[in-house]
Amino acid sequence: MAFSITGILSVLFEVIRPLLPLLLAVAVIDVIFLVLALRRGTLVTSGAIRLAVGLGGIAAVVTFFFAPALTRSSFSNLSGALDYLSLIGGALGMGVLFAFLTWPPAALLQRSQAI
Repeated sequence: MAFSITGILSVLFEVIRPLLPLLLAVAVIDVIFLVLALRRGTLVTSGAIRLAVGLGGIAAVVTFFFAPALTRSSFSNLSGALDYLSLIGGALGMGVLFAFLTWPPAALLQRSQAI
């Protein structure tokens, strides 16, 4: 069976289509938080970045352990390097996504810098 990037993206779109309203709402809220954090000048503070990276790391570890269960399999079903690398890549991707989504709210929790 031959796979194409178009076919894979079509299947992915069909899977996430029921979640699109929720994803759009999260994206709009995150953009609002991003604009507010940029106006306050707290987006690039080390505390906000450290908190976002920490939460992203936690999300990556949780994803690594729970992703097989979400696909109704287990770690015993992972047989080769490709399976493990796919799981690690997906977990890292989820961690990066979570870090980017939590960065603006974490920046809003920081104190405003005095100019």
